[in-house]
Amino acid sequence: MKIMLLFFFLLGTAGAADAQVPLGADAQLPPALRNRPADASPAAGAALRAQALAKLEAQFRAADLDGNRTLSREEAKGFGFVSRHFDAIDTRGRGAVSFDELRAYLEGAQARRR
Repeated sequence: MKIMLLFFFLLGTAGAADAQVPLGADAQLPPALRNRPADASPAAGAALRAQALAKLEAQFRAADLDGNRTLSREEAKGFGFVSRHFDAIDTRGRGAVSFDELRAYLEGAQARRR
């Protein structure tokens, strides 16, 4: 009898724990990403490119320690891709890379891959 009561008690507490997590919620995701509306589609095409470009620009600005809107070779060390391709991106050979030059380099690289 005691074992049966213990079984029902454990069964009831397990059900209560399940009731605390909303249906469809993924406990591994941050709260802001849980239970997205069904009509929220992931970015694709131009929207995805715009998001990637915005993130790249934010990383570029974070690496620009002196705030002059260009990266010197020293500042580029904090931005691995730019550091590795610095000479190819700096087409004018002035020792600094602007975000527009980086974007032009990436667009040219994409065109060469096609």
